[in-house]
Amino acid sequence: MHTAFIRVKVAPAAADRAALAMLALVEPTLAEPGCITYEFYRDHDDPSLFLCFEHWQSRQALDDHGSTPHVAAFLAEFGPVIELWESNHASALA
Repeated sequence: MHTAFIRVKVAPAAADRAALAMLALVEPTLAEPGCITYEFYRDHDDPSLFLCFEHWQSRQALDDHGSTPHVAAFLAEFGPVIELWESNHASALA
């Protein structure tokens, strides 16, 4: 299994729109081959900071997710207002 933790910070003026768009990514992403978990969280102290928690059957499945039409549409709309995009990839210790 492959796990990814993604931190995305958007311009504050775009935060509410981005939150709705992130929620719209969940259903089509969960339908993708290899997707096990796909969840978004919003930071309590900074409402323009979002965390995405993802479990995939493989790194390849995650990589394929990045080229889907719904991800492309999200990035086309919000790419200009993304101020930070950090990712960590991990495997469980046990």
